Amino acid sequence: MTPFQTDFHTVRGLRLAVHRWGDPSLPNVLFHHGFLDHGQAFAAIAEQLADRWHVLAPDARGHGESDWIGTGGYYHFADFWHDLDLLLSIYAPQHVVGHSMGGMITTAVLAVRPGGVQSLALLDGMGPLESPVADWPRRLESWLDALRVPGFAGDVTERRMARRPMPTLADAAARLQKANPRLAPAMALRLAASNTEDVVGGFVWRHDPLHRTPSARPFRTDEGMQLWAQLPMPVLSVYAEHSEWLPPDLAARHAVVPRLHAGVLPGASHNLHHEQPDVIAHLLESWWNAPGQCFPDGLVPGEPGSGRRDG
Repeated sequence: MTPFQTDFHTVRGLRLAVHRWGDPSLPNVLFHHGFLDHGQAFAAIAEQLADRWHVLAPDARGHGESDWIGTGGYYHFADFWHDLDLLLSIYAPQHVVGHSMGGMITTAVLAVRPGGVQSLALLDGMGPLESPVADWPRRLESWLDALRVPGFAGDVTERRMARRPMPTLADAAARLQKANPRLAPAMALRLAASNTEDVVGGFVWRHDPLHRTPSARPFRTDEGMQLWAQLPMPVLSVYAEHSEWLPPDLAARHAVVPRLHAGVLPGASHNLHHEQPDVIAHLLESWWNAPGQCFPDGLVPGEPGSGRRDG
């Protein structure tokens, strides 16, 4: 395993962790993880790139080694945008990669503050399925109900105590494999080790349980369209062949991106960076070496099941 360092930056009183691989004199590339994941989930990819790129992988607030929100607070999507805006101003990466939730976080910020970012790669990252506006009352009621649950309603100490320990790291790895049968045992154990902390009785996931409450506000595709349409840099949108989070309107979402290149990763599901880190590292580097000019090896051009072909 390649050694890495962790920086900490304070945003409105919260410390955010940023894990770094490689020499800081090398070109910066930034990876943003998805929901309930963590920056070190990209370690197996970073280790293959660290002699040529300075790889940055932050932990979003309430994830990994970053601080949890304090008493009376909540995790609103706009907070993630502000956090990334600060990190982009500090590190000025040449290329950005976002997985799942990280895709929508990076998309929003780069749509309005592209800076010197030369390309964006989205891994299953064109937003979640749209929630009908008619479901908003039900969603709001579910959110209000969830915030009354003791494990979610308390301060940081109470929320930490509400996490149920798993006896061993092997048990944590088994849970990851149950959720994703395509995950190799060695990778499952590695992810379990970096995304848990030991407590009395075993190991607990690092993320704040408050993240498990449903969002109070539904995702609106029309709002996403406004952001995707503003991206000025070449965008590589990679979807897993067996993605569990494939938007039925993906082709319409792709159509508004001005400089889009779409491809399918065969044999993978939603957490494609966990399942095929070697392939992801190779295709990203080939993309970075000629963003928008050369379609990366290892991808099938087009979109899952659409019949569309790009490139």
